[in-house]
Amino acid sequence: ESLEEAAALSASINERFGDRVEAFQKKAFEETGLHFVHASDEFYILAERDFPEEERYDGYLQLLNGVGMARLFYTEAENRIRERIREHKKPEKTTVTLASGVISAPLLEHVKEMVEEAFPGRKGCIDIVPIVNDFFGPLITVAGLVTGKDLIRQLKERELKDCLLLPNVMFRAGEEVFLDDVTRKEAEEALNKRISIISGSGDCTVDVMCGCIPEEQDLVHGEYEID
Repeated sequence: ESLEEAAALSASINERFGDRVEAFQKKAFEETGLHFVHASDEFYILAERDFPEEERYDGYLQLLNGVGMARLFYTEAENRIRERIREHKKPEKTTVTLASGVISAPLLEHVKEMVEEAFPGRKGCIDIVPIVNDFFGPLITVAGLVTGKDLIRQLKERELKDCLLLPNVMFRAGEEVFLDDVTRKEAEEALNKRISIISGSGDCTVDVMCGCIPEEQDLVHGEYEID
């Protein structure tokens, strides 16, 4: 709805001010090479709309403001799939459960479909589980604010795959501790399942969906993380 409102507002402004607005936007783009307005990724996710093409993000200048992360994530995933096909890298047999925030679940599902299309043998090997935030409230949907207790409670009765994967943003930077002081080890014991901590990048996501689990825990938060 907000995207429609933004479009309606833009149309209203153009109707009122006409050529002056269009001339200003055109002049700004010609002088700077940058686009005039960017909507955050969340707008597109909630509206179930396709993300703009990569060129629209002007070199991803606003990643830390949540603008363009999803498009970059998809681009990295697509490139990694092509790379694995080109290098004849066959997927492993390991099955995986990826738990993340509610807002990122559709992005992970899309990459899962891409992986399954490229490697049909991976169908049935990948589960995506969005964790509802009961601690802070269901309107909080990012993985970075998921707590250990919420994770344990919602996964406790599920049949998990061979390996449980969690994005590093779910933990305090440089630590194996959730926001509510639950440790990775405590979560593993409660779920009776080994937890691998992974980067939220598109290439890493494709690799783990192909069953290639990193041996070392990735606790360093990158420039951007899909959460």
